[in-house]
Amino acid sequence: MITEEIMGFPVDVITYEDIMKDLPEYFQSDKKMSAISVNPQIIVEGQNNSEISKFIKKSTHRIPDGIGIVLVSKLLGGQVKERVAGIELMYRFLEYADTNKKSIFLYGAKPEVVADAADKIQKDYPNLTLSGRIDGYTDLSEAEIIEKINDNQPDFLFVALGFPKQEEWLARNIPQLDASVFQDVGGSFDVLSGHVKRAPQFFIDVHLEWLYRSLTDRKRFKRILQLPIFVIKILFWKVRTRNDKKSS
Repeated sequence: MITEEIMGFPVDVITYEDIMKDLPEYFQSDKKMSAISVNPQIIVEGQNNSEISKFIKKSTHRIPDGIGIVLVSKLLGGQVKERVAGIELMYRFLEYADTNKKSIFLYGAKPEVVADAADKIQKDYPNLTLSGRIDGYTDLSEAEIIEKINDNQPDFLFVALGFPKQEEWLARNIPQLDASVFQDVGGSFDVLSGHVKRAPQFFIDVHLEWLYRSLTDRKRFKRILQLPIFVIKILFWKVRTRNDKKSS
C-alpha cells in the first residue's frame, strides 16, 4: 500500500475495493482493522492534537475522505485519485456483514438517531446480526461501554461521536475491544436513520457533498472556512518542506 504524507498526516492511496479485499485477512487472524477518515478538518485541527496524530499514524487504513485531500494530493504530485467517503465505506461494510452473516455494533449519536439507524439497518440488511447499540449520550462509564461491546462480541464497531471525540475514544480503547473492524463514521447514523437527508446525487457525483451538507447544517458550516485555511497551510508546508530538503 502506498502512503502519502500531508502536513505530517499519513493518507493511504487506496480504494473501496482495496479495503474490501483486505477484510478477510482481518477476520481470519487476530489483527484489527481501523478504517479512519482523513479529511481537511482532521488535518487542520489535528495539528494541535498529538493523540489523534498518533492514532491516525497507527491505523491500518487512513482513507482519503474528502475531495480536498484528493486535490491537495494532485497539487503535491501525489497518487490519490479518488475520495473514499466514510459513509460509502460503511455501506460496503454493512453489505459485507449481510452477505457473510457478520455482526455489528453501533455506538454514538442521539438516542433516537441510533435507534432509528439500527431499525433501518436491520430492515435493509436482514442477514447481519445487530449485536447491540449505545447512544452517544449514555450515562455508562467508558469501562462499562467497553464491557457491553465486548459482551456482544461484534465483528464491526461503528463509532459516531463526531470529530475529535470519536477518534480520541478509539485511540484509547481499540486495544481493549474485541471487534475485528473499527470505523469512525461521524454523522453517518444521522443519514442512515433518515434524520438528515443526504445530498442530491448531483452533489455526490461532482464531489461537492461536503458543500451541500455545510450549507444545510449550521454545525458543519465552519468546514467551508477551513478549506481555504487548509490549502494555504498546505502551500506553506510544501514550500517549507522543499526548503528543508535543499538545505539538508
